[in-house]
Amino acid sequence: MLVSRVVKFGEKRRRALIIAALIVLTVTISSEKSYSSLEDEVIVFDQLGGGGGSLEERCSSITFEDILPYTHAHFDIVVDDDWDSAEVKARAWINGTSVDLLREKLDLYLEELYPSGGDGWISTDEKSAVEAVASECVEYAMTRIGLRESTPHRGGVGLDWKNATWQDSGVVIEEWNLVPSNHADIRDCTAIGSSNGCVEVPVFPNSERDCNTLIQTSEGVDECRLELWMNATMIIPSIEDGEQFTMAFNASNMTNAVLDFTFPSNPDLRLDMWEECEGRDVEFEPSTHEDAPLRGTCIGDGSSSYIFDNTEDEGVKFILMPHRSTDLWPSGEDLFIDFTTAPIPINNPPSWSENAPLNGAWFPSLESGEIIWADWDRISSWFNDEKPISQLQIDCNSETSANIYQLSDKSFSGTINYGQDIQVECEAVDDLGQSSGIRTWNLGVPISITTTSEILINPHPVNIQFNGNWPELILEYTFTQQQNINSANIESLTISSNQTILINSNGMIPGLVDLWVGINGNNIYHTEKIFSLDITKESSPPMISVTEYGWEIDIWQAQGQFSDPDGEDVEFSLSIDGLSAGSISVSGNSWSTPMINFGLWDEGEHEVKIIGCDISSKCNEVLLMVNNSHLFESDLVEPVVSDEGPGSLLPGFSMFLTLLSLTVGLIYSTRRD
Repeated sequence: MLVSRVVKFGEKRRRALIIAALIVLTVTISSEKSYSSLEDEVIVFDQLGGGGGSLEERCSSITFEDILPYTHAHFDIVVDDDWDSAEVKARAWINGTSVDLLREKLDLYLEELYPSGGDGWISTDEKSAVEAVASECVEYAMTRIGLRESTPHRGGVGLDWKNATWQDSGVVIEEWNLVPSNHADIRDCTAIGSSNGCVEVPVFPNSERDCNTLIQTSEGVDECRLELWMNATMIIPSIEDGEQFTMAFNASNMTNAVLDFTFPSNPDLRLDMWEECEGRDVEFEPSTHEDAPLRGTCIGDGSSSYIFDNTEDEGVKFILMPHRSTDLWPSGEDLFIDFTTAPIPINNPPSWSENAPLNGAWFPSLESGEIIWADWDRISSWFNDEKPISQLQIDCNSETSANIYQLSDKSFSGTINYGQDIQVECEAVDDLGQSSGIRTWNLGVPISITTTSEILINPHPVNIQFNGNWPELILEYTFTQQQNINSANIESLTISSNQTILINSNGMIPGLVDLWVGINGNNIYHTEKIFSLDITKESSPPMISVTEYGWEIDIWQAQGQFSDPDGEDVEFSLSIDGLSAGSISVSGNSWSTPMINFGLWDEGEHEVKIIGCDISSKCNEVLLMVNNSHLFESDLVEPVVSDEGPGSLLPGFSMFLTLLSLTVGLIYSTRRD
């Protein structure tokens, strides 16, 4: 029986106070008897949505299914008559070993909120806390639903489809059989402060558990079955009268679910268009949907289905059944459903759109062999029809051996070689056999590109061999080392014959260099390609200059500046007479040697070499010849000869001066030792 009662605010507050009191009591008691080692490893679990922060921050990027993964679920969604909100009742079943996984997740949820949380056991005392935290988390979770009024579309810049939200304090989660009384490993609660009669079961039971297959299912008691109920209110912000609106639904990673929508009574409301759009990256939730698909162009895989009924007895019913196989997880699927009260349009023949190539257009290919010459993104923009373009039968044929055929994704392939141009005839046919009319196009390879130099020079020559069967082309080109092309660097010319073009190669860094080429022209369908011609930009060595060098007593030092033409980092080394002599200091684009005491070197001329190398191992060097002979010159002090007589120096002073001069000379002559 579906639980429909709503827990009153007072009751929720009473439960919260009881839980808080138990937490305080348990922490107080246990703190007296618990001992922990400093060596114990602390394990931090990222719960709910992962990462840190508040419960809102952790839950706002996940869904009901992420919080409470189920085996099967049914959602009953009744939209109020004013279209401002919807009452949601849900029932979910979890079977088999999935029950163990859910118990583990819920136990981790409680780790930060309950004393016994995260201990590998779920108890009857924890049930209220489980329901409370699950309810609050769902309030912040994504509803998967977007509802927007007005002209049908699929989003675009500045439009976020995720506009339906859960009402604050409007979600109630309850469960059955979280702690089964007949569990094989049930025991009395071991946590201090547990209530009388509290029992607990392990998150993962022992391996001998057989899910109690001997118990009759009719008894309704089974440790391997668990049920969840949710009552909630969903807020709908952007619908006034429900005359014309689109519902978007994110069905990514959703299996075995049924969503039963009941809309306000409107006998004229009908389903205008239904689409499955595959392939969105579920790891990235866009806020702008600037890459939104063109309405009617999505190719679904049939994993989701629907039922729409609008009868006098039942009213407006829309039943959605998403069923993404778990083998496809993680995978993206967006559903778009357009509703309207407008009359059903006349089923006119499909027509060519203004985006379609004109009759006689040329489709250039920049490579030979079996290629996709028209992908579905392009083809889907070529036609107009009342029904989805993806439901049109699009036929393209050729009388040649080009092997023109349509792939499973509705793109067209063919075998095209240089000098072997072919013609194809294409049309679109609807379900009544009505045709858009036939257009004839030319397919081929208009140019061949080579280069005579694998080493990049500036400007660099590239040879263009022109297919003479083609009309005049506008050729665009630029060198690149990444997939994103800088439009400011693109050059262009008109070509109608063989030609050698000189391409500016400024701005390239050492390494492989590719050539981007685009082709346009009168009635020429645009195409582009990045060519790998094995062209390499070689590194240029850094430039090194000496700005200053000289002596300070017996200390020598030099400094200067450097730059690398390729903008690479430069590393320096220093040697004297071939021997390493310390490191070069670098600051900005300046370098300097250490202070070198040449008094420690032999007398004579010495070679000082400063080498700078970039990360491409291209090097440059400067040589400085340093003569330290002046450090070894001795100026002996001549003794002073005095007369014997009055006023003369003291006896023996001349001998002192002589010894002093000899000592000074000895110091200079032995400095190298």
